[in-house]
Amino acid sequence: MAWTKPKRRTPSLRNVALTGPYMHDGRMTTLQEVVAHYNSGGKYAENRSPNIFPLGLSPDQEAALVAFLQTLTDTSFVNNPAYGPPGRLSLH
Repeated sequence: MAWTKPKRRTPSLRNVALTGPYMHDGRMTTLQEVVAHYNSGGKYAENRSPNIFPLGLSPDQEAALVAFLQTLTDTSFVNNPAYGPPGRLSLH
């Protein structure tokens, strides 16, 4: 089968801790909420993918996953005034 260009591009996880609110409708405001949602298997929906199922993470594993996602924040990039509008707040 020949390679075809995807119709959509998967977003990067770079700076994911700064991109909330999360989900298609913005109902989750923290990464902790998102990880807990997927760890529980999500909520029922008729069109929910069979690939969504409880992850079975312990509370420590959930916290470790959130901590890992937070390490993907590039503070040197987001705090560089050359890449942002004038007068924006710095994230220290």
